[in-house]
Amino acid sequence: MKLLVGLTAAILTFAAFAATPYRTEGMVLLQPDFVLKERVTSIESLAGYVKAVQSSAGEALSDTTPTPASGYLVLAVRPGGQSMVWLDFNPALPEPVAARLRTAILAVPAFEARNGVVVFALKSSLWGAPPAKGFPDPPEWSKAMEGRDEPMEIGDLVDKVWPGRTGT
Repeated sequence: MKLLVGLTAAILTFAAFAATPYRTEGMVLLQPDFVLKERVTSIESLAGYVKAVQSSAGEALSDTTPTPASGYLVLAVRPGGQSMVWLDFNPALPEPVAARLRTAILAVPAFEARNGVVVFALKSSLWGAPPAKGFPDPPEWSKAMEGRDEPMEIGDLVDKVWPGRTGT
């Protein structure tokens, strides 16, 4: 029985190592099209930012212990090149892995936003986990919404959980 358990663990460990550390399954736009058109100065620069985030995420996870999970990288970019990321994965990532991933993503230079924050999410799979279901809901956002009965505009929610400079 111990041999079977050990063999199963070895196979699962190998499969996890063989899987790609980071894969984007899709993009979720968290603001209406008219808001994004007003705030994104260049589709090409947004696309370049997304590609750089994907690359950075893959590199950050490439030599860590595989922790299969699926969920979202929720990204926000403010005018002036400020960016933020929230992780919404199931199961939650071990804190050292989450911290490494956050640090790598925040090191990516942001695209230029104007007239307010741009918010979107990358639906993500780590080490071959099945794609996430549902809508992005980072723990920090859920906590900020506790006790509220009415919805909050996404830009206002982001400003609440990410205080600091806002505006144009």
